[in-house]
Amino acid sequence: MSNPVWHTFLELLRAGLWEQDPHMAAVPDSIEWAQIMQLGRSQAVMGLLLGGIARLPEEQQPRDRETELQAWKAAFTQAGARYTRVQETVLQQLADAGLHPLVQKGTEAAKYYAQPSVRQVGDIDLYLPEGEFQQALSMFSDARTASDGSAVLVRNGVAVELHPRYYDIHRPAQDLPAPGSPCGELLLLSAHIFKHAIGFGLGCKQLCDLAAALTRLEGHYNKQELADALGKAGLMRWHRLLCSLLVADFGLNPGCCLPGFRPVNPERLRKIVRSSGHFGHHAKTKAATAGAFLRRLPFSLSYCPRETLATIWELALGNLKL
Repeated sequence: MSNPVWHTFLELLRAGLWEQDPHMAAVPDSIEWAQIMQLGRSQAVMGLLLGGIARLPEEQQPRDRETELQAWKAAFTQAGARYTRVQETVLQQLADAGLHPLVQKGTEAAKYYAQPSVRQVGDIDLYLPEGEFQQALSMFSDARTASDGSAVLVRNGVAVELHPRYYDIHRPAQDLPAPGSPCGELLLLSAHIFKHAIGFGLGCKQLCDLAAALTRLEGHYNKQELADALGKAGLMRWHRLLCSLLVADFGLNPGCCLPGFRPVNPERLRKIVRSSGHFGHHAKTKAATAGAFLRRLPFSLSYCPRETLATIWELALGNLKL
């Protein structure tokens, strides 16, 4: 896929993310529009892409794709309502049992968008403290254990993941911000993106989540606390690379980054995003998981060797137990 198509896709994506009018260098032809729509699907950002397209001048609208656009809008509304119902039902079940789940990652990240409904739904992630996690498992006999220690159940076609650990970070709890705090959510998003970058890869959806969160939380959290936590986790170099890509390609205001932010060349991470797309599009067999992590080792060891090795070791042990 040509760079002009990718750049046009990013321009429309930024327009949807920040609710600004797009400025395209040229109007895409029919083939290019098909490629742009495919990027929206593979990167799991169709809601944002549709928002950007809607802000185009009349003469630049893709008139030969009106039926497809309308179908996507309808599907978005239906999927969003279904996920909301499932999440509310499971949360109520856990609350009725006296448990205290925290929604994390995807559906929680939607609150940082100007219009939360534009964020494409995936699975539902719920964190429960260790003692409560085991109690939650006893409530759902159909939950299956994953290699990372979480448990997965399916309700009305929606995957719900229960996690005994809030962070994807192998550090003592006292080194990390409180779960659910603004600083904690930013650290969680950054670390979560890292885990997918060093494995199957990641899509633009996760990057938009962090860009939206950093923007909405600017001035509402302690940046030094986040810097300290990133430093203890060994993720500071990674976070700088990540923010460099968000600034260069996604329109993040550099002022929303950590104090003293100096961008670096984000090309290595950009290539991962372009080549892999949204990680949910891959079949996660044991062999595929191992192969993905091995292919990414030159990258992951460059940015956070300690966390990389801890993650691989944990997944290996988890797979042996399954």
